[in-house]
Amino acid sequence: MPRKERITEIESLRGIAFAAVVLQHSIAHYSLVPEAGLEDGVLLAILLMLSKFAVPLFIFITGMVLFYNTGDKLNFGRFMQKRLTDVIVPYIIWSLIYFTLAPRGWNGFGWQDIPDLGLKLITGKTTSHFWYIIMLIQFYLLFPLFLRAIRYVYNRYEAKGRTIALLISGVVYLMLADQLRNIARFMEWLNVPVLTDAFTTYADRNFLYFFFYFVLGAAAGLSVQRWNEWIQRLRWGYWTVFIVLGLRFIYKLMQEFQKPEGIQVTFYTVSLIRPDMILFLIASIMVMYQLAGKLHNIRVTRLLAWIGGVSYGGYLMHMLMLRYSYIPDEQFYVALGLNPVVRMIITWLLALTLSCVITWLISRASWGKWIVGTVPKSKPD
Repeated sequence: MPRKERITEIESLRGIAFAAVVLQHSIAHYSLVPEAGLEDGVLLAILLMLSKFAVPLFIFITGMVLFYNTGDKLNFGRFMQKRLTDVIVPYIIWSLIYFTLAPRGWNGFGWQDIPDLGLKLITGKTTSHFWYIIMLIQFYLLFPLFLRAIRYVYNRYEAKGRTIALLISGVVYLMLADQLRNIARFMEWLNVPVLTDAFTTYADRNFLYFFFYFVLGAAAGLSVQRWNEWIQRLRWGYWTVFIVLGLRFIYKLMQEFQKPEGIQVTFYTVSLIRPDMILFLIASIMVMYQLAGKLHNIRVTRLLAWIGGVSYGGYLMHMLMLRYSYIPDEQFYVALGLNPVVRMIITWLLALTLSCVITWLISRASWGKWIVGTVPKSKPD
């Protein structure tokens, strides 16, 4: 098949999404420092809502790229072989690295602990951010089913019918998120091994609770021109939703900060799996896509494309890089009397830089793809 034209927005969006992931985890750390007051909490809440799109945007990008590049026929064996080398093997290696660096690690580890380690690998429990990898692998494994179902709709119906089908899937997704707790209670009552856990303990990494972002990406990938028309035509609608719901969540977070024992900065209100948050995140994806399309500065787009190119390896290692980025904070920033938000931004930029540079350096080695996945060798035009 002839090589398709690059979607330039995607290259920038990957970089933006990864930077937002590191920012979110930096915010989570600095929301807990004793020096953080109400004014810091408000600024952190604003930054958090501005970066909340990160994971849904990554899922959207995955769906868009897969459906844009995949023809009517899929060689599933070759498809999964590439995901094995580029995604799964690096994930396993970094899972073992995080397991080794855990307080217990391999100390006292025996044969009887192998099932527990295996469970951690399968569920992404070796570190807090690997839930996303487990959820992503589910989309890869189920891609043939998504491909058949979505292409069936695409080939059978005209534009209006496809739009209706997309809206129906969106409504189903909102209903699913709204019934999250009831579904969990029902599955606990059923008590089916593995299946019950998928909707209770591990519901946060169950692909069903994120499927619409993938389907939305698929719709965009199958008809890029029409998607771009939507982005242009609906801009007042999704910008309004983005601003109104964003302000609403910031207000709710400020209410959450007020505890009986005093001000305490927490972010429990903004869980990803809730209907109002889903509407905000869908609007956020469209906002970010529009902004990416308006980026015309070559240096900025090249930087974002480079960050996007190293984003998988960076994602795998960024929590470790954050851990090391906290060292100068404890040694210098506190002593200098820097504001918690300023300290957070410095730490975020340091961890982001370390994650990207180290991933790029590892990728230069012949064995690098086994550690950080495949990284583009050449700069974008």
